[in-house]
Amino acid sequence: MDFAEIVIETDRLDFPALAAGDGPVVVCWHGFPDHPATFGPLAERLVAAGRRVVAPWLRGHHPATADAMTYADSITLAADAAAVSAALAPDGVDMIGHDIGAGMVHRVAAAWPDRLRRGMTMAVPPPASLGGVFADPAQLQRFFYLFLFQVPQVAEAVLNANRALVDHLWATWSPDLDPGDHRARVHALYGDPSLTANALRIYRGNFDTSLHDPALAPLAARTEAPAPVPLLVLGGADDGCVDAKFYEGAEAGLAPGSRVEIVTDTGHFMHLDRPDEIARLALEWFD
Repeated sequence: MDFAEIVIETDRLDFPALAAGDGPVVVCWHGFPDHPATFGPLAERLVAAGRRVVAPWLRGHHPATADAMTYADSITLAADAAAVSAALAPDGVDMIGHDIGAGMVHRVAAAWPDRLRRGMTMAVPPPASLGGVFADPAQLQRFFYLFLFQVPQVAEAVLNANRALVDHLWATWSPDLDPGDHRARVHALYGDPSLTANALRIYRGNFDTSLHDPALAPLAARTEAPAPVPLLVLGGADDGCVDAKFYEGAEAGLAPGSRVEIVTDTGHFMHLDRPDEIARLALEWFD
């Protein structure tokens, strides 16, 4: 996919992004360990269907925003997504969120529903469905990296030494996927110690309240509650990060009209595993 790099000016931060196509906007938010360009195969199909695809770098994941990670909590990231939407379209945009990006879309739908036309999430269940994962020993094993990332100096040493952990996560989360040229892009992003430090701050922000923006704290009750707008939630049947069983009953934490679907023959990076199928599901939902 031939992306152009643009900058989206918002009232919170100027976000570098990749963009292609013309038409109604679809904003795609990436996760960890990932890069906006991995949305390329999906974007190619959405652009061919008459959409404009914009894939921003998460706050702190591009050299231009490396120093903008004072706060790293989930509400900060969701507020970023809402601000990008406001800058791109006054009536809201369609959004796709993968991994960390999935949580962003869920929280935008809950706290800023006017910024979201239609939303689709991939590879992470809704916030209201996540409680059970911490009671499952097998899932806790899959989440070993969450706990590794809480240990100062050790986590930095592991990630900065080489990209072996990044490769391990890709290989176990989408076992049948060859990342191709994306491997080098992801390695380059997480080869920058300042960007790696920002990724770690996001994971530490799950537990360390000093990384939470106090100005956004009043929104917490809304962002963690079920969203008032319907969402399409996709999980991978072969996802090595989050077991597909944790999507069971997820509809109970979603607005009426929402849909939860487990995509067969796909892992965590489903937009690369099966871009034709993910594009079909996205376009059907957005239209």
